[in-house]
Amino acid sequence: MIKIEVTKEKRKEINDNHKAYIEQTSVLKLEERFKKIRTKKRELFKKLFGDTESKRKISIIDFCLSPNLEGMLKTFEDTFSDVYGFKFSDKSTDKQKRVIKNIGKELDYILNYGGFNTGIKLKNGDKWNRHKFITAVGIKVCPYCNRQYISSYEYGIDDSRTTADADHYYPKEQYPILQMNIFNLVPSCNVCNSRTKGKSDKRHLYPYEDPSDSLSFQIPIEQGEQVSEILIDTKRNKRSENSMKVFKLDKIYQAHLEEATEVKKNVKEYFEYGESVYEKLQGLDVPFDVFSTWFSFMGKDALKEPLTKLRQDIYLQMEDKLKNGLYPACWTRS
Repeated sequence: MIKIEVTKEKRKEINDNHKAYIEQTSVLKLEERFKKIRTKKRELFKKLFGDTESKRKISIIDFCLSPNLEGMLKTFEDTFSDVYGFKFSDKSTDKQKRVIKNIGKELDYILNYGGFNTGIKLKNGDKWNRHKFITAVGIKVCPYCNRQYISSYEYGIDDSRTTADADHYYPKEQYPILQMNIFNLVPSCNVCNSRTKGKSDKRHLYPYEDPSDSLSFQIPIEQGEQVSEILIDTKRNKRSENSMKVFKLDKIYQAHLEEATEVKKNVKEYFEYGESVYEKLQGLDVPFDVFSTWFSFMGKDALKEPLTKLRQDIYLQMEDKLKNGLYPACWTRS
């Protein structure tokens, strides 16, 4: 997992656009539904969003822009439980299932994540949709796996598309109240979002907060140059362990043994011969800096190029052992 860093200026731009979008869509739909709903559903919406139009506007915007996802969920769950007498996640009886499904449909209509795919033109003239949001975050590689590019392209006049998904950190089906929260939407590749994570509700690493070193890739100390396995150190952190399991990192990274082997080989040779490695091994006097050529990935942003974290982690693992005199005999050249 790679942490997503967004500048204050860019975050303000994203939040301002998203707020304007919610004002022009969900705020209006909430008022439309509030005039029609009755009984406990009306009581729920009144307690959840407010008893006046101005209060409801502030509340629904907060549900869509607050970074405090757990706080928003607690507010919703406590309010729902207070009105209906059971938890939103409790589907013990057919009646409870019907109530939960009905409230979910209401929230789907009001918040309408599906409509965010197309989006709308804001009053300031800018278009805002899922594609614009993902582009605005400014990353090129999936933060969950660091294997797949996610990119945008122009589809038509004033229209752009992206190859990325927006993963709901808290899944939309279980937590419909957060379906349009901008901090619950994480740009990701389709493999991570749909094929590996799917409907999993395990609390894995959260790219907007958890540091990139929450888990790291390593290689076993073994004889020979070929790396036999990619290992993952989860630092005994539960969310890191969940990330490894949810996104199948321990399995999908076995496809990158060649990349790991190249780093291992280069590190061994560079730390043995330094900048004279070509002269010592091949009798060549090269006109370039070997370190910056072989290990250019050390200065790169892992969200700009796939497999950067894998290469960086292996380099750092080997560097640490070498600098601390832990270079094992089985790693020396024969």
